[in-house]
Amino acid sequence: MAIKVRGGRTITLATVGALAVSLLTVGGVATASSAAAEVHACVHKKTRYARIVNPSTKCRKTEERILIGGGASTTTVQTGQQGERGPAGPQGKQGLQGVKGETGPAGPQGKQGLQGAKGETGAQGPKGETGAQGPKGEEGAKGEQGKQGEAGPQGKPGEPGSKGAQGPQGEQGKQGPQGPQGPKGDPGTGAAFTTYTRSESIRSTGSETASCDKGDPATGGGFSFGTLKNAVVTTSAPYGSGWKVTVVKDDNGYGNNGLATATTTSTTSTSTPTPAPGKDEKTYGGGSGGGTSVSGSVYVVCLKKA
Repeated sequence: MAIKVRGGRTITLATVGALAVSLLTVGGVATASSAAAEVHACVHKKTRYARIVNPSTKCRKTEERILIGGGASTTTVQTGQQGERGPAGPQGKQGLQGVKGETGPAGPQGKQGLQGAKGETGAQGPKGETGAQGPKGEEGAKGEQGKQGEAGPQGKPGEPGSKGAQGPQGEQGKQGPQGPQGPKGDPGTGAAFTTYTRSESIRSTGSETASCDKGDPATGGGFSFGTLKNAVVTTSAPYGSGWKVTVVKDDNGYGNNGLATATTTSTTSTSTPTPAPGKDEKTYGGGSGGGTSVSGSVYVVCLKKA
């Protein structure tokens, strides 16, 4: 068996026995030159690399001397020139994944790290359920009476009240004096007009209106009753383009029963508003005893262009 070692020396072993065992024990390779088949080697104390030396060569401080072989073994040492360094071999394939080692013991507790930056405020969580009603607490002591507060600002005026009930009918006033005659009017344009009448029946208390044809003004009007018992006429006046008469029950119980007739002339046009309550009002009729009975008519005098 031949072993090539650093320096170009080759060891030829006739018997591998003790020499091979010794080389494997020191973990290196060696060459020898001894007629007695003894090998002197210097072995590195840490790497256990064996370096064959002559028996007279001293080992280095980092090495220790060992003796290999002896006995009947024969060793042939051939020394030749060191050959050129060969090219680097190709990259070997990656080895298989080794078996996972056992988990080592837990290391000691490390020091606490620095305080991290404050994170952003999280989203609002859902509203929790309402908790159960707690027990009623004890009544506290009565506090002292507070000072009287300052007068508040004056309140806004209240809204107008609802309309009150109609009061009782007052007594008929005395007839006023006749007014002075008005100035003479301007001469007319010569247009010709004619008049006509329209009437409506009135058979109970309340209001009834006799109206002119559309577009024609009312120039006068009135009423005529065949029966007016325990009732009075409170209104007889122009109303738009007609004439309105109002009859109410006589609650005063005085007057006389009988016919009631009145005619009033007016120059009211279709644009003239209805007179306010109390204006141009006249009362006719009366009576006492029994029920109310009304039967008559309302009429209006209308002006129409010929």
